[in-house]
This record gives sequence, C-alpha cells and structure tokens, in this order.
Amino acid sequence: MPTLLPDGAWPVMLTPFRADRSIDWDQVAAYADWLVELGSAGVFTVALSSEMYDLTPAERIALARRVVQTVDGRVPVIASAIGAGPDETAEAAAGLADAGVSAAVLVSPLLAAPDEDDTAWIRGAERILDRVPDLDFGVYECPVPYKRLLTLETVRWLSDTGRFTFYKDTSHRVDVMAARIEVLAGSPLRHYNAEISSLVESLRAGGAGFSGYAANIYPELVAWLCANHDTAPEADVATVQRILSVAEHSINSRYPSSAKFFLAHSSRLTMSSVSRWKPESIGGHDGQPLIDLARYLETAGLPALDSGRR
Repeated sequence: MPTLLPDGAWPVMLTPFRADRSIDWDQVAAYADWLVELGSAGVFTVALSSEMYDLTPAERIALARRVVQTVDGRVPVIASAIGAGPDETAEAAAGLADAGVSAAVLVSPLLAAPDEDDTAWIRGAERILDRVPDLDFGVYECPVPYKRLLTLETVRWLSDTGRFTFYKDTSHRVDVMAARIEVLAGSPLRHYNAEISSLVESLRAGGAGFSGYAANIYPELVAWLCANHDTAPEADVATVQRILSVAEHSINSRYPSSAKFFLAHSSRLTMSSVSRWKPESIGGHDGQPLIDLARYLETAGLPALDSGRR
C-alpha cells in the first residue's frame, strides 16, 4: 500500500555549496533541520531548486541520503529520479529507494519529447514502475528543459495506478488545479500547488498543500497558511499570502542564489549564495533589497513568523 503524504508545506530544498562549488554537507544538514523545525510537512530534495541538473548522479543519491538521515523520520523526504530514458530513470529511482526516500519523483518533461503525446509518456512511466515495483512515485511538472503539463486523462491514469503519492502542479491555473484535484479524490495521489499566489484557492478546492520557492525561505508561514486558510481571519490569510507572493517574486530573478542569500540574512543558517546553475554572485545592488525585505518582515507582526528562524 502506498504511504499517504501529509498536507502542508513541502519546500523544494536548496543545495548549499562551498566557494569551490562542492556540496556543503554541514549546511545541507542544518538547512534540512531548519525546514523541519519550522513546520515543513515534508522535504522535496533533488528538485530544480536543488540544482538537480548540475549534480552528478552520485551526488543526487548522496544528497537524498543525507537529507533522509538528517530528517530521521520526522517528515517524509522525496527526490527526483533523473535519467536519459526510462531505464536510466528507473536506475536512479532504485538508488533513491536505497537512500530511503518516501517517493521518487518523475520529472514530466524527461519522459517524452515535446512532440510526443501522453501515450508515449505513460509508456515510459509504466516501464519505470515495472522496474521498481516496491517504491512510491511522484510527478513534478518541471519547467526545464521544457514545461510539460499532463492532460487530465493522464492525471487520472496516475491516480488509478495506486503507485503515485505526490503531484507538483505548475499549471498556474486554478481551473486546471480544481479539475485535477477532483480526479485525485479518494486516491493516494496528493496535489501540491507550486504557485503561491493561488495557494488559498487551491487549498479550498481540496488541494493538499504547497511545494515551491516560498516554502524554502518561509516554511512556517506557508505551513500556517495551509493549516489556517479556512479558520483564521480572512484579512490575516490574505496578508500572509500576499507577503509570501512578494517575497517569492523578490528572489525569482536571481534564483537560487538569491534564496540562499536571503536565508543567510533572515535565518540562523550560514549557507553561501554560491550556485552551480547560475554562478554569478549576488552583489549589493541585488542583495540589499533582499536584506531590507527580511528586516521589514521581522517587524511586520505576521502570524506564525517563528522566532526559531534565528
């Protein structure tokens, strides 16, 4: 039987690097601990935010293993299985299973070419599932190398297999999300919105939570929004969602370096802003507005802003 994943905030975990661009394993552990302590329902590592395409296959497995070891059962950990085709992807998924993840996430654009329909996509997914029979899976509609949104019929197929537990929806359309959520009802496959500005709408349509940038820098606020969207004063709910939207947009252009820089100035974490994916450093022109935003939010009186950040 598949393991049901919890509702709430699912950060797409950043990968800290040292100045020489090797993985900073101490900060990986510190960041994973911090995310859990501040209320994350689960952790998605080896995601695009983790710079997954700039990690070696061995590093992807090692990263997943270190996060699983650090989290130590407090929350589930999932990670992307990446390969050039179904067989390589299945091999990666098997490695992730050995590392202890709760689910291996299939990256939607990697299972079929842009000119192939979802029949080809399903064939590839079936091959992977057959080769790794004892592992749960997820799907991430990653925008790189191209954005592939699955059809409603394919989402129904995912649901009907009973093998999928996590769906990261990047459609950015509430009507599409609502239709998918309806199809998933009663299955183990949970819907996680990637767009913070529509989170409340997707939650009220029956979605399970959020998996995106905002949860990387303010997991406690995303967790609060997921838990209180229907019970807290509407003004507070609207304010928190707007603040998260602004914060996420503020780190968007230089992401993921900007998010690492932001955390270094808004939390107890000491990770550098070094990135393999976008190696240009964050200077004063880009960095000072992020510092100003972090300082402003510390005094904004937001519900659930956790003093444990520091």
